[in-house]
Amino acid sequence: MTSARIAEGVRPLRDRAQQLLTGGGSVFVALALLWVVLTLASPYFLTTANLLNLLLQSSTIGILAAAFTIVLIAGEIDLSLTSVQALATTLAAVLIITHELAMPLGIALVLGMGAAIGVINGYMTLAAKLPSFIATLAMLGIAQGLAFVLTEARTIGGFPEAYAWLGRGKLAGIPVPVYFAVAVYAVLWFVLSQTRFGIKVYAVGGGREASRLAGLRPGRMVMSVFIISGVLCALAGVLLSSQLNAGQGNFGTTDLLNAIAAVIIGGTSLNGGMGSVIGTAAGVLTISTINNGLVLLGVSTFWIQVVVGGIILAAVLTDKIVKGELRPRDLAPGAALR
Repeated sequence: MTSARIAEGVRPLRDRAQQLLTGGGSVFVALALLWVVLTLASPYFLTTANLLNLLLQSSTIGILAAAFTIVLIAGEIDLSLTSVQALATTLAAVLIITHELAMPLGIALVLGMGAAIGVINGYMTLAAKLPSFIATLAMLGIAQGLAFVLTEARTIGGFPEAYAWLGRGKLAGIPVPVYFAVAVYAVLWFVLSQTRFGIKVYAVGGGREASRLAGLRPGRMVMSVFIISGVLCALAGVLLSSQLNAGQGNFGTTDLLNAIAAVIIGGTSLNGGMGSVIGTAAGVLTISTINNGLVLLGVSTFWIQVVVGGIILAAVLTDKIVKGELRPRDLAPGAALR
């Protein structure tokens, strides 16, 4: 076989590999390798109890990551994710426990709060023309502060049994929050890949001005994704409060790093217009597997954030190198000072 024919046969494989990597498919390879390594390293990893625990840990973080994904695809950033989640836990506790509001009405009001915060984030980004990074960073502080004000920095516990079941119950042996997470991802996958709304979200994220010239209304799309993000974060707060059977202003506030890391290693572009919730789902499982594995191996939990932060840097650098936006030699000491 000539070298030309060999090159011709290798080219499709190389192109497919690059497409897999640039599309976030590499996270599936990393996830598979992690599972193999941890299965060999710990006899407890591949047990039913541990895998169910891993899925439960992934559920609320996964919903936050899904919210971040759709906003990022639209070319914006939402840093208020975990503070809205914390506010949702406290609002649910105040409404349902303190004021004994009916559970369906209480949950509806909590989700409405998430939608209202999404409207505010969208308004400040569109009307006030603040970068979404700044607008949602301010909202992070506002929502966090309101969460403490609502409960006077106390933990309010003792939800009705029906509410607690949302976070602690099981169906067919699988934790209920996992079903909520799967439903969120299924709906978002359908919306983003099978509807005109999804096409418009990608178009707006790919180029705001170009989408406007094409007859789209990017402002409406941006407002829509912020509202969706707010509702999803509030839903995550409902599930977290029911799982912990309490509401508190600090609940879930450390999840932001994990959620962002999952989205980035899942292949969603930081520049907007590219990404998928399928990649994010794999990213969430990867981050949760790493956290779970470090605990099983007896590694100090203080190292978990160090590892996750390193993963974010490695994922972004790898993405840039694969796309040709960065050369390895550009990372040499002194290269940035030329």
